Amino acid sequence: MPCVNNDAMKPVVQLFLGMALGLFASLPSNANPGQVDKLIKADNAKHERGITQTAGGINDMAFLRRVTVDLIGRIPTHKEIKQYLAWPATERRAKLVETLLTEARYADRWTVFFADILRIRSNATGGNSLLAYMHKAVRENRPWDELAREMISANGTTGKVPAVGFILGEDADPMSLAAATSQMFLGVRMQCAQCHNHPFDVWKQKQFYELATYFGKTRRVENQFSRRVYTTEAKDTTVLWPPERRKPPERFPVAPKFPIDFDEYTEKPSFVKRLEAKREAIRIAQTKGAEGKQLDDLLDDVDTTKAFTKAGFNRDVAEEAKAQTRALDVVGDLYKQSVDRTTLSKLITHPYNRYFSRNMVNRLWAELVGRGFYEPVDNFQDIVSHKQTLNYLCEEFVAQGYDVKWLISTIVQTQAYARGHLGDSHTVEEIRHAEEAFTATRQRRMISEVLYDSVVIAGHLTDYKWPAGVNIRTYTERVRIPIGPVEGGESQPGTASPLPPSGQPNMQPSMMAMKAGGGYDLENQISLNFDELLKSELKKDLESMKQMSDAELERQRRMQEMAMQRQANNPRMRYKSELVERKVDDNPRFGSTMRMATPAPPAHFLRVFGQPARDGLGQFRDETPSMRQQLMMLNGKATHEASRVGPFEPMYKLLGVDKQNVDGAIRLAYLEILTRQPDAEELAFAKQVVGTGKPAMDGMADLRWALFNSNEFRYLP
Repeated sequence: MPCVNNDAMKPVVQLFLGMALGLFASLPSNANPGQVDKLIKADNAKHERGITQTAGGINDMAFLRRVTVDLIGRIPTHKEIKQYLAWPATERRAKLVETLLTEARYADRWTVFFADILRIRSNATGGNSLLAYMHKAVRENRPWDELAREMISANGTTGKVPAVGFILGEDADPMSLAAATSQMFLGVRMQCAQCHNHPFDVWKQKQFYELATYFGKTRRVENQFSRRVYTTEAKDTTVLWPPERRKPPERFPVAPKFPIDFDEYTEKPSFVKRLEAKREAIRIAQTKGAEGKQLDDLLDDVDTTKAFTKAGFNRDVAEEAKAQTRALDVVGDLYKQSVDRTTLSKLITHPYNRYFSRNMVNRLWAELVGRGFYEPVDNFQDIVSHKQTLNYLCEEFVAQGYDVKWLISTIVQTQAYARGHLGDSHTVEEIRHAEEAFTATRQRRMISEVLYDSVVIAGHLTDYKWPAGVNIRTYTERVRIPIGPVEGGESQPGTASPLPPSGQPNMQPSMMAMKAGGGYDLENQISLNFDELLKSELKKDLESMKQMSDAELERQRRMQEMAMQRQANNPRMRYKSELVERKVDDNPRFGSTMRMATPAPPAHFLRVFGQPARDGLGQFRDETPSMRQQLMMLNGKATHEASRVGPFEPMYKLLGVDKQNVDGAIRLAYLEILTRQPDAEELAFAKQVVGTGKPAMDGMADLRWALFNSNEFRYLP
């Protein structure tokens, strides 16, 4: 085989790359939101709903609040409001969407969305690793089909392959994985077919078993020495037919078969051609446009004319080296990869499989607009309200390379997204028809993480807003004090040792203060470090070994000190218990709840406001109001601290000076909490609440507390 001159090939490669990238550039980078609205109108014309009421569009300030909450998971700050209003009126909405999609909190907000879909649980094996994996994927805007293939086919440990957390989350059980995969990635409920053929369902029991057998060879293994859990592949499947409950005399392995038929086309459709062109352009850019040389490029520099060609293979040395290098699979040697699940992942994410693209399009539309093109979003039954619109978005989603950020951007720039609500003057039936037709939007409450973070943002609680020593709080604690030896010897001086209250563990004073503060146990948060969770296992092991070594040295030092004390003191002492006063500087600051271990404990603020437990399939956010929710907002620690006016926040400059600006303070409170200005009637009433002089600080706290507890704060405009 003749040697190819790389320099001579460069112009050809550049020409091909330019053509590919040129084709990619000529494709629409954004679908036309106006086309979506036209198709919605056309679909509505086909329905026989009678006269459908139409809500007007929301104003610019309402759009700012709605889209900020939806895209980055909190209400806008005063600084962001001023920046938004400074932009030209005709450009500010599009510019806002573009800005929000680049915010760091975008990844936090949409990781919560995917955690709900994928049923991610921090207490499950690999749960936190999968959560960190999804956060990184959202931040990098990785294609949804690529992520799905990784999660469905992955094997190994979560330290090396965090995507395997999906398989481990279902305990590598074939039946659980079949039910979860169909519901999460395809938007169909097949779980019932595990036990029987339902008379009104299209999915049969044999189909469920054929899907489950793709996972039948996967095994969950725990290393006896390191205690690490990983997945690998066995030779035989555990999925057998007929089902065991029928007590058959003999059972046989089930052959895998995908239960869904692909869409059929006489020729390759345009949206698939565009997808392939985009992927090819990206592939070429990555292999030829990256800085530095790839391994193949280094091998290309070898002078193969001075090497022998291996007899019988008709390949030169460079080709053989490349082939052998590509054949190396160190991870595959340690953890056998699944051929069946790799096949399944490709079938699920195939561009001709409309179930896959339709599932994500419908879920995102429902998340942002308030209801899907079909309901429930995880159970497609071929009953679609707007078929043309859904098909258009599905095909564009595929053509754009399964780009989730592109899809979100497109949806929030439609008229359907920016519609207002129908008021109380309309009947329940009129409101329902309008919401089904997307001529009005459903009233949506902030999800629990967004609600909590919005209280923190509006109350300036991301940092300390009080000087040290201003908020000293006193609480009592039961302690035991040595009063002398049990027998002989003199009493040795000692420090008071706290006794745990009845039924309570012994806590540090700071924890006791938190408990005494009211509401801390129900709102407390410990943030996860996603970057730390994705560290390699080698780094984790080395750090763990170092920590163990340091801890061992500290333990030995303490044992020596205790031995010396025992020699000098009589260890058997008599004690008495007393109540003593402790003081703590109660000056809290709060982080984001979007980086907490998930889901939160049952009594936590997040769970009370609707975060699902994720202990079963088909669980959704619950927006039903309750008395517990009301009490948490009325008496909660976050609401209380957010309402108070601290010296380090802008409000103090308006009320904490001799020349007070009460009107300005009220307007600032409305902007920071409700993202709007008060009307004349609200301003007059608020001035009565706030008052003037020194009491104005307490009056403003009352006003802010009332605004936080209003429905307008909790629900999107």
